[in-house]
Amino acid sequence: MTIVEHSDEEHDACTTATESYDDLSGDENSQASFDGKPNPMPPLKYARIMGALPRSDDASAPALTVKITSSAMGRVVVRPSQSSEKTADAPLPSGSRHGEGANASSAGDIGSDYDDDEADLSMTKVHHVLALGFEDGKVRLVDSHTGGSVLFGSTSDDGGAWYVNPSAAKRGKDPGHKIVALSFDSSSTYLSAMNANGDAAIFGPLAWGKQSRRSTVGGEGQHKFGFLSPFGGKEPEASDSTDRNLIMRPSYALTKPPASTVWFTYADPHSFGASLLGGGASPDQVPHPTCMALDPAYSRRKERAIVVGFDDGRLVLSKLQGAAGIGTGITSFFGGGGGNAAAGGGTTVKKIDAVLYQGTGAASYSGGQAGIEAVSWRGGLVAWADSSGVRLFDIESMSRIAHIDRPTGARSSLYPTISSMRPSLLFERSDSLLIGWGDCLMAMLVRDVQSSKPSTKDGAPGKKEVKRKTVTVTMAWELDCVACSVVPVDEKHVAVLGLAPSLSNEGDASSEQVAKTTASGAAGGDNLLELQIINRVDGKSISSDRLPLLEGSDQHRGDQRIVSANAAEFCLLGSFAVARMDSVAEWEALDEAEKESVRRQLGLESQSSSIQELPDLHSRWNIGKDICHVGKEIQSEAADYDDQSVASNCSVCSDNYVFVLSEPLGDIMPDTLPIVRTTPPIMTVIYSYDACLVQTRDVDDVISYTRSLGKPALALKQALAHRREVRRHGLDQLVDEHFVALLRMGHGKQKPLSLSRLKIAAESLPILLGGDSRMWQRWIFMFSRIPGGLYVIREKIPVRDPDLPAFVFEMCLEKMLQEAVSSRDEGKGALLEEKMADLYLETMRSWGPTSALRRRIQLKRYCAQSHWHSVSGSSVVTPFIRQAEKDLHRRISQTAFGVLADAAQQGQSLAPGNSIRQYIDSSEDSLFDVGHLIARLATRLQVSNPEYNTGDDSSPNVVLGDMKDGSSVVVESMAELELMRERFDRALGYYLAIGSHFMADSLPSLEEAAVQQVNSHGQSDAIPLPRGDETAVESDRFGHVLSMVELHQLHRVLLKRNYFFDEEKADATAEPPVVSLIMLVGLSRTRTFLIDCCSPPEGTTIPIDSDEVEAYDVSTAHSGSNLPIDSVAQQLKSRPKLLYWFLFQVFVHKPDIYVKFPTTAVPPQAITDLHRIQFALFVDYAGEGAAMSQSGQSPAGLAIDKDTPFISFLRAALPHGGVQADSVRTKLESYRAGASGSPIFARELAFVIETFGQGSMEDAKEILQLYLQGAKNLFLAVAFAQRSAKYSSVLWDMLVEHCTTPDPANGPNRNSALGARFGALLEAAAHTGADLASLVSRIPEGMSIEGLRPKLIGAITDYRYKVKIHEEVDHMLMDDKVSILRELSHLSRRGERIEAEDEGGKQSEQTARHSQTSRVDRLRSWRSKGPATHEHAFSLPIR
Repeated sequence: MTIVEHSDEEHDACTTATESYDDLSGDENSQASFDGKPNPMPPLKYARIMGALPRSDDASAPALTVKITSSAMGRVVVRPSQSSEKTADAPLPSGSRHGEGANASSAGDIGSDYDDDEADLSMTKVHHVLALGFEDGKVRLVDSHTGGSVLFGSTSDDGGAWYVNPSAAKRGKDPGHKIVALSFDSSSTYLSAMNANGDAAIFGPLAWGKQSRRSTVGGEGQHKFGFLSPFGGKEPEASDSTDRNLIMRPSYALTKPPASTVWFTYADPHSFGASLLGGGASPDQVPHPTCMALDPAYSRRKERAIVVGFDDGRLVLSKLQGAAGIGTGITSFFGGGGGNAAAGGGTTVKKIDAVLYQGTGAASYSGGQAGIEAVSWRGGLVAWADSSGVRLFDIESMSRIAHIDRPTGARSSLYPTISSMRPSLLFERSDSLLIGWGDCLMAMLVRDVQSSKPSTKDGAPGKKEVKRKTVTVTMAWELDCVACSVVPVDEKHVAVLGLAPSLSNEGDASSEQVAKTTASGAAGGDNLLELQIINRVDGKSISSDRLPLLEGSDQHRGDQRIVSANAAEFCLLGSFAVARMDSVAEWEALDEAEKESVRRQLGLESQSSSIQELPDLHSRWNIGKDICHVGKEIQSEAADYDDQSVASNCSVCSDNYVFVLSEPLGDIMPDTLPIVRTTPPIMTVIYSYDACLVQTRDVDDVISYTRSLGKPALALKQALAHRREVRRHGLDQLVDEHFVALLRMGHGKQKPLSLSRLKIAAESLPILLGGDSRMWQRWIFMFSRIPGGLYVIREKIPVRDPDLPAFVFEMCLEKMLQEAVSSRDEGKGALLEEKMADLYLETMRSWGPTSALRRRIQLKRYCAQSHWHSVSGSSVVTPFIRQAEKDLHRRISQTAFGVLADAAQQGQSLAPGNSIRQYIDSSEDSLFDVGHLIARLATRLQVSNPEYNTGDDSSPNVVLGDMKDGSSVVVESMAELELMRERFDRALGYYLAIGSHFMADSLPSLEEAAVQQVNSHGQSDAIPLPRGDETAVESDRFGHVLSMVELHQLHRVLLKRNYFFDEEKADATAEPPVVSLIMLVGLSRTRTFLIDCCSPPEGTTIPIDSDEVEAYDVSTAHSGSNLPIDSVAQQLKSRPKLLYWFLFQVFVHKPDIYVKFPTTAVPPQAITDLHRIQFALFVDYAGEGAAMSQSGQSPAGLAIDKDTPFISFLRAALPHGGVQADSVRTKLESYRAGASGSPIFARELAFVIETFGQGSMEDAKEILQLYLQGAKNLFLAVAFAQRSAKYSSVLWDMLVEHCTTPDPANGPNRNSALGARFGALLEAAAHTGADLASLVSRIPEGMSIEGLRPKLIGAITDYRYKVKIHEEVDHMLMDDKVSILRELSHLSRRGERIEAEDEGGKQSEQTARHSQTSRVDRLRSWRSKGPATHEHAFSLPIR
């Protein structure tokens, strides 16, 4: 059981009820029960109705000053035709920018009980009105939600009232004037009222319509607390009393006075006039009415009726008839609140009475209520109750149906604390009667049964079909209280308002509570007033709330030991218990729009569904599926998340934070169309001195309850699932609480934030924040406080919709840069630092101008397609391109799709000039101020000279101050920003600064790789690089720099030595631009780039052979897109190994400008200087690869002799005079220091002596010794001996001697070693074409040569093949000659056409042209065009 005692919140008329169970929105209130677990949320909430009701000025107990004696509830349908013109009043505040306002409803929705000034007047609205009859004879019509008067022409005295007998307004207090019965018809078009004297009035027709809610009603005293007061709560504070006590009329009211009010009386005719004059017969002699029921179809019948029960046991059916017909100008005694009669006069009505039942009167029954105690009418069924029980009557056939005996527990004598009780009768359906009487709850089902009985017709026996109605008990339960009223809740539950006797033993804990409640002035005496929801199936209570209604000021306990209560003074009204016609008639009374709404509520298809009757309201609603019943589910789910045991599946997080990612988007995103739902029931508890509104819990209550449990994620989940019903809570506030809890940002000591929580929050941002710019700004700044938070949400930050200010992006970039720089200082690891720097730069590029993104894609694609791009780098460049395309696509098409929308931009998206423009060729669409960010980052470069202006756009130079290890990302950021500003020269400067200052560690490995590439040239296609070389990764990262240089002609930047400084001075810490470029992109790319762009030295002419014109573009030789080789070499002097590598690459790939000068005898001076430099570099570094130039012991695998890189250079450079042969010989001999067995430069020295020596015997012997002893290459020695015909015999003798002289180092294996060496000599001689016979004859006796026979056979076979090749070549040459001769013979026999001369004696132009061309010229032309099919590639000597 829940004790409803207080609520700290109060709301104006736009809300439905005040908190009753607890102040669920307050964090300080605990929902824990005695066992420490949270209590489930009760399904009902309560609020005291204030408004126009006459209450006292006592703030602590504002009880009614006039006693309520009767009440009724009517259902008002305001259709579009009944609505007035839409007012220009501003809409009511919803409490949040993201609240949904009042309930949205579609056309024809008859299930909405709420309204606001912005509602579409084309919608049908349903309201519920309370008719309250008071002891002073007044009848007040008030709104069931607010208590505001809905009468037309209401005054400020008491909110407006009607009188059954107008004379009551002019006379004093009379007990006979109290209203004893009120009844509406089914459409609430007519209201019947009756006082204790028997005077009756039927007010109508009641014209309902929409009215403005901004007009005040009533005086200040009566409306001190507004329409709704906290149920047993405290007085509102003065600070917010203006907002809380705003008085507004209900959104509907009567649009005009009743035009045909009917009055009549049941008093004795002889005493009626005396009654009007203030006298009358004795009350004991006149029967008094006790109850009344107006025909539900009163407004639709021609013959109108009313059923009245009296205390003498009579039940009277009255049919009303007027002189000119009912409803035709028949008005009587219509008065306002001040007693003034309304216009219209009065007309007497003819009334025909018929007694339906005569029961036990007051004189014959003692104890309890006598006579007819209750009556109910629906369709053709009437039910009433008296002291004997309940009777059912068919009013259409005027026949009795059944009688149900009075329950045993329905006697007040059984309950000392209850003085009187009254039965509750209600037709919840057309065929079902709900009964609550005493401690008994019953339901009766009326059925039509066909039976046959014997009959005779024309003397012949037969059977006659007879239809009769039977009654079956479908529910019967004993209650734990005395029922005052019962109303249906749904098909499975009923609501029971009852009094539970609370007398307990002394010392019991409950007795103290009872004493406290009684002393505080609660209604019910020594009873507890409870509202229970009973399950029809098992009779158990699913909800039980105690209601502390106020007692009247004149009701005092006194010295009474037991204070009894009258159960008849308590009444429960409900929106599911209003007057109803038969279900078929109800369906026919609806218009098409209302029928369509009912079909949608039932989930049926449009008009194709055949519905013949209107389903009852309670059958369309289910408390088990409504939001008010989720309290237990939320309690269970919250307990699961609080369970931190290992067995719990939800113990990872303390709340359901992942619902945003796991739930379907359709359940989270705002729904465009309203969902048609059946309106929950509205109940009102009426007591003589108090009135209470009862409603089911709504979404706001569920949210408040969930927040009180400390589960903001569950609260947000409920709000999003029912966003259209949220009134008091803002979605933005709930989203804030969700993220605060998820990110552990609460006050006090918090647990550390895990990465999983951070990722969940980042993924939830776009969905929850949507298009709300203000919320995005707030949470971006909140994430910036979390280390690494901006890196997690960087891809979630909107770049197009909503439009965020530039300072947000600038703040993010500066914060991300700070974290990237500080990661190195904190020692978090190089991998993490590099990853953070890459993400920061990627973010900055994605937020920059879209033109810069397109340009980056262009540079990366050019880099990937260029010939200097390595195939292995495609896997690195392709992700760069894909990421840039992804960022560009997001900048163009990103759209907010979350649950929140920016209120400032609503309604402006389609306004002219607000369309998002895409800038392609400018930086105007950058999300941040590029210039401002450059100025901010320049302060991090620590420029020592304050006069340097890094932001000067007129200067192409960049200024770098004291560089630190962590500032490399700053320099790269400056490069990217300059690239966005299209200052490509400055951007290149910053990129070169990266290679110069931050890649110094890779320079030694690059130099070693450069030397290795030169020395191993021609030996293998693939050259393995050292592990320290960064060409595989870094070159692909900065490969776009080469693309930028080529596409924007930035070659001149590479030629400026001191590009990083404003002053032309040398700086030992800065590398030249070309060296920086090599360090930036690696050797392989720089080699191809430099070779493509290198040009002859400046100031020299370009000697180009006529055959090479097509391969060399003379016009671009000295243009800005080329790099003179002398200028590049000048920059590389500081790094001789790189200069050694560069000059060799020029020598190999650009010989036309370096070593080949066919049109000039004297090469340029700059070239010869480079030859001398390169020779010196060869001497310094080529010796390291001398060992690699040695061949194996067997040269059989060598087809031709391959020169070393040094020999190739000497062969090409020595003829040009830049390097003299004598000086080369001298230099090499001095370098060898006379060591004949040293392999260093052995082949090079032999080449110089052979090519440029004297040709003497000594030179020949020295050369042979260099090959044999130095190079240790027998093949080269044999080839040299074969070439030197002059000293051939001497050299062969030396070779034979070398191969037959044993080596002391071989030891016992001398013979086998000599045999292998002589066998190698024979094999080399066979390849060079030497005389094998003479060599075989010189084999020493006893020498064992392994495989001699196969070697000789192979040599002879090879020789024969060579001879055969020569013969075939000779045959092909002869065939070509014969073919050419035949062609010439054919041309010589061909006739020529000779045209006649013209009159002037001249031949035609064509004939003259042919005559000028000789046959020899045509043959030469034909041979030049034809392919050279055969030519001698080489010649071999034949012996």
